[in-house]
Amino acid sequence: MQRSIERNLSAPFFLGIFLYALAFLFGAPAAYFPFAFFLLLSLGALLVLLLHNALTSRWGVPLEPYLYPLARLLPLMGLLGLPFFLFLPEFFPWARPGANLDPILAHRSGYLNAPFMLLRYVVFFALFAWVLLKLKPGEHRSEVGAWGLPLVFAAATFLSYDLFMALEAHFYSASFGAILLLSAALLALSVAVALAARKGNAALMGQAQNHTNLLLALSIIWMYVEATTLVIIWGADLTHEVEFYLKRLEGPWGTVATLWAVGGFFLPFLYLLTNLPKREARYLLPVALWIPLFRLLHLAWYVLPALGRGVGVGEVVGFLGLALLFLSRLRAD
Repeated sequence: MQRSIERNLSAPFFLGIFLYALAFLFGAPAAYFPFAFFLLLSLGALLVLLLHNALTSRWGVPLEPYLYPLARLLPLMGLLGLPFFLFLPEFFPWARPGANLDPILAHRSGYLNAPFMLLRYVVFFALFAWVLLKLKPGEHRSEVGAWGLPLVFAAATFLSYDLFMALEAHFYSASFGAILLLSAALLALSVAVALAARKGNAALMGQAQNHTNLLLALSIIWMYVEATTLVIIWGADLTHEVEFYLKRLEGPWGTVATLWAVGGFFLPFLYLLTNLPKREARYLLPVALWIPLFRLLHLAWYVLPALGRGVGVGEVVGFLGLALLFLSRLRAD
């Protein structure tokens, strides 16, 4: 019986790996956006778990069965990201021939080079795996949360610089990592809340009000950092930084920006202010399902213009593959 269950769970897992590999046939950039989304989902789950442990919270207890499987996929996501190192010039301007002719890229070459980037990548994922080993479901490891949260946040910030900010030739923002990681934590929290809320009030263990307030708080902090970064960069009017926003606020991407700002912040913000989701799981579930959809749109706005792509067949295949992989792990745990 146990072997039959394991076979049923492993089939979606290996199908997911196959579909993810198939996405590379449409070009390595096609697989990059799905990889980015699920990497941030895992990172966000680890950050929320560390916050839960640091605070010895009650609100995190009903979410542990979902946050731990998501976070434990981080080492696997690290392995799934290694093939991209074979295609660095397709992603990063600093890796292309003639990059040293660009003064800004030449100045950054001591940090942005393939051997050093690979070394950082391995060290960061080894750190994430080590911190995960220190956490135990059903136990509060407050000391691990206290030192692990700032350590993982710092490492993940540099990882986001390497994997996402460096997709742009000239752009730099000290708050770039914070924006993506706050969005990642909001994504992971909303997914975990949705999975718990679908089982009803009992599964939330009376923590619906705390879950609602935490979703609201993370949304406000994320939007504050997002908005202030835009204002500061726009006001400074430095060509090599403003071009990042010009590319994303004109044409179709401008419409996408409006969608994630309204649908990803203002509408959930107004709904979370009401008493309904604080009382019953059936009212919390819709907003917890709504938020991840706009986290996906938000990440697409950040990543796809840098890759010069929209959403094609390769992106859809890669997304389905990693979604199957993650669902199989959630079922296994």
